[in-house]
Amino acid sequence: MQYHSLAELAPLLRPLGRTLPLGDTLYFDWTCSGVELCFRGTTLLAELTAIPGAEQDRHPMTGALVERPTWPWCAVILDGGDQPSRVIPVEEAAHTCMLFHSETPETHRIRLIKRTENAKGYLGLKGLWADGTVLPLPEEAPRKQIVFIGDSITCGFGNSTEERDRLFFSADEDGWMSHGAITARLLGMEPTIVSSSGIAVTPYAGWPHPYAMDQLYDYADRMLEDHLGRTELTPWDFAAHPADYVVLNLGTNDVNALELEGEGGPAHHARAYRDFVAHLRAVHPDAQIICALGSMDYYLYPDIVRVVEEYRRDTGDQAVHCFRYPKMSIVDPIGACGHPHVNTHRKMARAMADFIAALEAARP
Repeated sequence: MQYHSLAELAPLLRPLGRTLPLGDTLYFDWTCSGVELCFRGTTLLAELTAIPGAEQDRHPMTGALVERPTWPWCAVILDGGDQPSRVIPVEEAAHTCMLFHSETPETHRIRLIKRTENAKGYLGLKGLWADGTVLPLPEEAPRKQIVFIGDSITCGFGNSTEERDRLFFSADEDGWMSHGAITARLLGMEPTIVSSSGIAVTPYAGWPHPYAMDQLYDYADRMLEDHLGRTELTPWDFAAHPADYVVLNLGTNDVNALELEGEGGPAHHARAYRDFVAHLRAVHPDAQIICALGSMDYYLYPDIVRVVEEYRRDTGDQAVHCFRYPKMSIVDPIGACGHPHVNTHRKMARAMADFIAALEAARP
């Protein structure tokens, strides 16, 4: 087998979602980010590097919360398939895993994507071992780009378990089966997912998440660079990655966070939400922006609708819309910590895909 470094492979790899090259490693930490390539041969291995995140678990004897490491999971998708051909836990700092193997040479289009969210385990590609040849990707018409911005719901937190009282486990978080990823597949679009469990639109006094979305969105991967102690953060190149659709699904955590601020909380949220929508318009000038909420609660939805209506009236920007995801159903399983199960994610995706299809049909 022959080893190919990241530098050798760079012209042959297509990054997926937000990625960050640092030295000899391409990090892909956001949900469903990764790389795509074309390979002909019998065996292809990936040399990965990983950094664990930290999560809380319950002590088996006392029930007290204790901290434990949590590692990333990734998945391999062959030839645009709907389901992964391999699902891989990466539970060590240096990990070599098999992406593809056959007895006789075959040609395949291969995607390596991260199933789990940023900061709960960082993941990078250093190179490939190949018994065969990495080929240029075939030329094709570019796919439309759709960005999903959100919290644990958009990450797919706990969506593959039916234990509603279970805490976070990487094995239970399947970003490939999150509502955003499914929506993109239904529409034939390419997704970028920027989401983090527990995050709100903007900082609130006393809210425990170390970041707010308005502190992260302009950077390729601020969480990783802060973790590594890098003082120069890498900005995300929006001009090089134009979006056709942007779905903003934040507010579920804000409703709890703003309560910490008492009487001033709602006004704080309204100002911050409007400012973030205006910023999304500035960095995505040609996108249809969809301000969504769901599917766990809708307490802030009337406020979001009011903010969007005022924004549209004041700016004349009619390419900003509101959307209410279908609520979790009592007939469906419930995922970890009361989060949506994959069944609910499928329903959310179908509803959003139908909404976007109608917007597509109305375009001149």
